[in-house]
This record gives sequence, structure tokens and C-alpha cells, in this order.
Amino acid sequence: MSAKRPLVGMAYCDTAVRDNEMRMRTYCTRKYFGALQRCGADVILLPPTDESRVIGRYLDLVDGVLLPGGEDIDPRWMGEEPSSRLGGVNPLRDAYEIELTRGCRDRHVPVLGICRGLQVLVVALGGTLHQDISDITRLQHSQQAPRWATSHRVSFETDSHIREWAAGADAFTNSFHHQAAKQLPDVLKATGRTADGLIEAVESSDSGWLAVGVQWHPEETLSGDEFSRRLFTSFAAALPKR
Repeated sequence: MSAKRPLVGMAYCDTAVRDNEMRMRTYCTRKYFGALQRCGADVILLPPTDESRVIGRYLDLVDGVLLPGGEDIDPRWMGEEPSSRLGGVNPLRDAYEIELTRGCRDRHVPVLGICRGLQVLVVALGGTLHQDISDITRLQHSQQAPRWATSHRVSFETDSHIREWAAGADAFTNSFHHQAAKQLPDVLKATGRTADGLIEAVESSDSGWLAVGVQWHPEETLSGDEFSRRLFTSFAAALPKR
């Protein structure tokens, strides 16, 4: 009999936008759940809801939650006015994913946040973001290389999950963001930074709750990058199997 695989719930939204090349795309792509499926977990999609009761049922079902990439987060969640450089926002996703994240914290349901997912972790738990990083760094964080290529180095803190999963003190990652974590809430700590000091990885400071957020897109580099595979495999392996 094969070993039981953990079940991960992926926060899902079917909103699609047009990029600069006028191609339709959606941020909640199959690459996210495909990466987990290839690396040891089963996945179900969790559509948006504004009912706490439904979110509670979701969390009763799953062993962990994946928060995928996507649009900017509306600064009203941080008590701020929108910057002129703020990109598109999705109020439905914001409200849903923020409440889902808070439910994960309250129930100690493990979370993996990717790009926007890291930012959702920060905002949901009381932190703030840079609405746009162009004025605070000259390092390229929206790479012009293909999505499957890595572009900059992230250095990891000792005694962190992400350093263990990377099997090293640093790693090269891809990069596609213009918002970034600014002030972390007490429940999170920074465990990865780029050379310009921007936070690129966060983790729960509560040893009883597994929560890891990464600012890059490991689902895009899975096929050719050992670290990306280790990240998903290690997250899946750390989940309880009910």
C-alpha cells in the first residue's frame, strides 16, 4: 500500500487579466498545484467565499494551504492611500485570502505563500508592504529573463526552514514583483533577503505553526532547479497526514 499523501488546499480565483503583450493569463495557474502534485501532495482548489463558515470547512478538510501569486494587494488593508504606481487589485481575492490566512494562523494550519502569497501573509497578520519598490532599489526585481530562468541571489538566515530546504546559505531565484514586505508583524520573521536588503522569504516566529512565504516563483523553475523541487517536496513532507 502506498503512503498516504497530505492534502493541500490552494486558494483559487479565476480572474484573468491582459498583460502588456495582450495575452490572456491567470495567476492561479496549474503550475502551482502541478508542482505540489509532483512533489508529494494531493491538491484541491478552494474558491473564494465571504463566509467564515465555509472557510472553516475548508480548513477542516486540508493538511496545508498554498497561497499563490497574483495581483497587488489593496493598500486599504494597511490603512494607506493607493500609490500612483499601484497595479491592479482584486478586492474579492484580498478579502478571502486574508481571512483564510488568519484562519490558518488560528488553527495552526501550515501555509506556503508564493510571491503575492508572501505579501498576503504579511498583511493578513498585521504587517505592511512597499506599494512599489522602484524608489528604494536599483536591483532588478521584475526580471526580463524567461520565467523559468533565475536572475538574482537570495541569502538565507541560519536555523530557518528555507535554508534547510535550500541545503545551503543562499540560492538564485527568479523575480517578478514590484511590491515587497516592509514591516513584518510579530508572528513573522525575515529569513531571506536579496543584496539590496529586500525581504524575499518569511517564516512564522511561532515554532508551533509552519508558515513559509517566498517572494519568487519556484513553480516556474521546478523542472530545471533542484532547490525549487526541494522547496515543494520539503513543504509536503512537513505536513501532517490525517
